[in-house]
Amino acid sequence: MLGLLLVGALIAIAVGRRRTVSTAVMSRWSRTLCRVMGVRITVLGTPHAGTALLVANHISWLDIFCIAAVCPTHFLAKQEVAAWPLFGWLCRRAGTAFIRRGSENGAGEAAEQLTWRLRQGGRILIFPEGTSTSGESVKRFYPRLFQAALHARCPVQAIALRYPDPNDPLGINRTVPFIGNDEFISHLWRLLGEQSIAVELSFSERVVAGTQTRGLLARHTYQQVYAALQKENIPQSQSISALPH
Repeated sequence: MLGLLLVGALIAIAVGRRRTVSTAVMSRWSRTLCRVMGVRITVLGTPHAGTALLVANHISWLDIFCIAAVCPTHFLAKQEVAAWPLFGWLCRRAGTAFIRRGSENGAGEAAEQLTWRLRQGGRILIFPEGTSTSGESVKRFYPRLFQAALHARCPVQAIALRYPDPNDPLGINRTVPFIGNDEFISHLWRLLGEQSIAVELSFSERVVAGTQTRGLLARHTYQQVYAALQKENIPQSQSISALPH
């Protein structure tokens, strides 16, 4: 816990009064955070280097930092994240787009934000399940946010995310999922109690958003994630190691 607080203090000093920071800086923060928390990342496949809408299954708030550690990107998060201690502050400084869940046009407003940002270049990460899960299954992908890729005429790349635990009957870590009525601070404390946390990120082949509908894009990327998690179509391993210093 002391190490995590030290990281937070160093970040605050480095940022100073700057209102925003680059995705490259956010990526460095994320690598440091993952090292402090004992997170070991396995990367499979290759992240797309250019502008892209990244879509992934969602298990925990930790997902964002694991992906950002290996793939500098902006991301979309629920509005409540902005109020979280330290992490909410980091997300705001990193230019996160926030979605007002439950509002009448929250998804529409978010899609407009995503379109604008994609047209500026770079990558943006979304979690199209609309919620987090235990990691035992993947919920269907809601298609509305995929409209941003069509408007921006950029590719879509799916990321299958998994926290393995060989000692679990289903092979998944039961501590990492942030679900139900979990509260951020108590969940963070549980994660800090873990000796180490393994995570696998499987980057699928990108999908060109051309004449496809947003519904087809959602179904196709869902199938890519599902297949990767079922070990049916995992790309060749790019690197399997602890995060670089």
